[in-house]
Order: sequence, then structure tokens, then C-alpha cells
Amino acid sequence: MKRSIYTFLTALLLCVPLSSCGYHLGGVKPAALREMHSFSVDMFRNTSTQPQVSMQLTSALTNAMQGDGTYRLAPRNKADFIISGDVVAITPRSLTTDWRDSYLSSEIGLTLTVRYTVTERMTGKTLASGTVEAESSYYNQDDINIQNTRTNALSYAARLAADEITARLTSP
Repeated sequence: MKRSIYTFLTALLLCVPLSSCGYHLGGVKPAALREMHSFSVDMFRNTSTQPQVSMQLTSALTNAMQGDGTYRLAPRNKADFIISGDVVAITPRSLTTDWRDSYLSSEIGLTLTVRYTVTERMTGKTLASGTVEAESSYYNQDDINIQNTRTNALSYAARLAADEITARLTSP
């Protein structure tokens, strides 16, 4: 009996300092979203020429918001706020050239530009909005499938953009 009390007190003394380390799951919100508890993500519109990037972005944003834990996912008709937006542009640029031909890019960078808006479902009031740019790159070489590597680079850029939007909506 005496030993279990000492074990309990030792465990309590070890846990108390750790409880003030500042780690948490969710709960930190910007002032405009303080009273919001649930969200829904509308399919982002795609004004670029790359198919399916809006689907990748919408899925990545839903996953990032859920993973953060600050808000819970809800059906559109029950959510406190709705996130929507546009894939504005996908801009390629040459990062490196082939050593045999200076006109041939061996690494191509992509900049994904996304505009988002957060609206309160009940009133339609805009709570937050902004533009995010995410960068990724892929290689243009003879022995790889260029279409697959470009698609993977865009998917990665979509995840980076979703992470940035999530950070803006969950940090004060």
C-alpha cells in the first residue's frame, strides 16, 4: 500500500512539469475564427490548364485541417465555416539546364498560386482570405516519365499550399 502511494506521487511529480511544456492538439485559433468549431471545404475552382490539381488541393486541405485538430470536419450544411478558393496559376521555370544543351531544362520548378476565402456558413460573412504560393520541382531526363513526375510535383505543391492555409487558419 505504502509503495503504491510512492509510485503514484513519483508519477505525478514527473507529469506536472511536462504538462506546462506548451504542447497541445488544436485549440489555438485566430481572433476571427475564435467562435468557430467545425469546417467544410468546397472543391477549389481550377483556372489553370492542369487537370485534377483542384481535387488534389481540396483533398490535401481537408486532410491538413483534420490532422491539425483545431476544428472538426462537418458536412457543408452543418459546418460553422466553409473554405473555398481558386487555383490561380501554375508557373513553370527552368532551375537547371542540361550540361549537353543549355536550351534544355533538366530541373523544372513549379509555383502553385492559390487564392482562398473562409466564410461563415450562416451569415456568408468573410472571416479570412488570402493568397498562398507553394513551390516544387521535377526533373526532365530521358529515362523518366515526365508526366508522372510533373503530376507528383504538383501534388506536393498542393500539400504545401494546404499546410500553409491550415497554419494561417489555426494560428493566432
